[in-house]
Amino acid sequence: MYFFILFCCFLWGVQKRKKIDRGSILAAVVAASGLKVTDIAKKAGYSRSSYYKHIEDPDLQFHILLKYGKALNYDFRKDIEDMPDYQVEEPTSLQNPTNLQEALKALRILNDRYIDLLERYTLLLEENFRKLLNKK
Repeated sequence: MYFFILFCCFLWGVQKRKKIDRGSILAAVVAASGLKVTDIAKKAGYSRSSYYKHIEDPDLQFHILLKYGKALNYDFRKDIEDMPDYQVEEPTSLQNPTNLQEALKALRILNDRYIDLLERYTLLLEENFRKLLNKK
């Protein structure tokens, strides 16, 4: 019994970790950028009204923050320690090539990705077609 009382007193003294308000962090970053809210929201793929709903949400989802981060060129992982490690930018090999060699390299990369996706799509179609035939 004595141990239980000590344990409860210990738990009473332990403070919970403060919850981070992700919407407020987004609002602060946008305000610090000096850009118009409408422009940032549009660049992130949202409307102005959606932006205002987002900054009111203390548990704003990470994928939404990622879109705003791309629009603002800002990494929210600096402020939110439990945010997953998303890839914020495309690899430099696919960004505006400056010469013909870089353009050809980017084209090969994209072509390989396309062929890979096309092969996976074909396999899925074949698999679904076999399942459909087996049901009959």
